[in-house]
Amino acid sequence: MKKVSVAITAYNQADYVSQAVQSVLDQDYPNLEVIVSDNHSTDHIQDVVEKYRGDPRFKYFRNESNLGMIGNFQRALCDYSAGDYALHLDGDDYLIDRTYIREAMELVERHDLVMVFAKSKTLYDKSGFIVEDKVNSDLPMLMDGDWFFLNFYRGYSLATLTVIHDRRRAIEVGLFQKNIISTDWEGLLKLMIGHRIGFMNRFAGVWRRHGENETMKIDLPRLLANLEYIESPYQYALEQSRFPREILDRWRQRMLRRYFVKILSMAMILKDNPLRIEILNYLKKYDRKAYRSLMADVRFHAFALAAKNRPLLYFIFKHVLKQESFIRDFDYIRPGKNRGRKEQQ
Repeated sequence: MKKVSVAITAYNQADYVSQAVQSVLDQDYPNLEVIVSDNHSTDHIQDVVEKYRGDPRFKYFRNESNLGMIGNFQRALCDYSAGDYALHLDGDDYLIDRTYIREAMELVERHDLVMVFAKSKTLYDKSGFIVEDKVNSDLPMLMDGDWFFLNFYRGYSLATLTVIHDRRRAIEVGLFQKNIISTDWEGLLKLMIGHRIGFMNRFAGVWRRHGENETMKIDLPRLLANLEYIESPYQYALEQSRFPREILDRWRQRMLRRYFVKILSMAMILKDNPLRIEILNYLKKYDRKAYRSLMADVRFHAFALAAKNRPLLYFIFKHVLKQESFIRDFDYIRPGKNRGRKEQQ
């Protein structure tokens, strides 16, 4: 039976981390370890986790200094974890299906999968409202990773807090090595290439949203740096010679279009016209092909029209795109403000 490491990275999350740890200890998979990688917190997180020290499955590590968010991810995955497979939780995430790890690992063992993932709910801390996005609901249980990679631009997603993956292979492809918003997707997209993957059509965990989430920050340099989650897998796939160049070039353009539709929609919903203009000027200057593709995308123009009508936007994202959480996130985003975890950057 393969060992699973659940790595919980935390910084000043004493109010949440107990729920994360307990949700893993409640899993019915017998061969797992629960790791808290404390990024040199200044709150009372050590006191909170003290009650778990008697459980042989639990391990607590405190970094001697703050390594930044990405550094803490790397330390937890590469140095503190010992499992054959791994799952990553932020200190404010938690699992809700106590059979999930066991059933996911049964799927892994039966079909030799490099990773398994499921759906997650989104909890909005301010209101207590929970969203259950229906994205991915049409996916089969077993997939060729190459197929999912090439079709990811269609609006599919990866709920990272549910992704159970081969730890050694993840380290080899550089999971959590890029200091970008979507560092998880950058590594996972590379990981699936050339392997089989699994999907369990159920809600396995909860992602908590509040003003301190790293992904709640919005500014042009960070948004443009995040293009690496597309460019890096593109280059990796080219190096692996898995697909013809023309297919990968088309994948890259479609992924860029998906990304710029999203961030321009964010700018319009936030009524941040300077940001919208900056993004369009960047595209016109550095990627005319992506700019032309974006201007030809009916979704972009539909969002532009709907941005002034919040009820219509809610309807589109909930019932058409099946991503209600995207529009609800704007209750937590404010343009031009740094709202991330200060010491984790």
